[in-house]
Amino acid sequence: MLLNLEVRTQLKELAQKEFKEPVNIKLFSQAIGCESCQTAEELLKETVEVIGDAVGQDKIKLEILSPFTDKEITERYGIERVPTIVIEGEKDYGMRYIGLPAGLEFTTLINGIFHVSQRKPQLSEKTVELLQSVDIPIDIWVFVTTTCGYCPAAAIMAWDFALVNDNITAKVIDASENPDLAQQFQVVGVPKIVINKGAAEFVGAQPENAFLGYVMAVYEKLKREQEQAQ
Repeated sequence: MLLNLEVRTQLKELAQKEFKEPVNIKLFSQAIGCESCQTAEELLKETVEVIGDAVGQDKIKLEILSPFTDKEITERYGIERVPTIVIEGEKDYGMRYIGLPAGLEFTTLINGIFHVSQRKPQLSEKTVELLQSVDIPIDIWVFVTTTCGYCPAAAIMAWDFALVNDNITAKVIDASENPDLAQQFQVVGVPKIVINKGAAEFVGAQPENAFLGYVMAVYEKLKREQEQAQ
């Protein structure tokens, strides 16, 4: 058992208060060549079971998929690494967790589930309004580690941005489980946020306005380039 009694009790109480609409979780996993996949499966099964006990098993579903046997779904969701977790409602919001959400990152997973169940990001009206204007694909990557106290705030904010607008996707990436990506984007400190594979990047859990500023700056630059090309 990965979740102890105290965590289970807290999670159950939180679910009874916070959980609203149905949530579907997809875990892309494989038995061979993936050290953390088995643990990710166990963690998600226990999490879904506890939340299901609190709100009804029909409200939260877990589907475990293999890139080998479920090729079509894997391609449709753009999955390139395992384990990858997708949290969705009646549609895919572009929220991904790449790695095992253990340690402090368990908070990120739980907040992601609850925000999706509420179908509502915890952002200011002004932020939501600006994000809704984005009509060009924006892909936010948040590099994290499971021992970083500031990482969940940055990860959850990126996911909330993705919840607002289908043109925005957000991937939370465990830097230690994906060292090639961490090296490629020179991740020395975490959280490190990379927008559109390097169009903008910064380190640290920034306030909402600052994070939004980086996203909108990338969007405006892309928009100008698009207009010049026409």
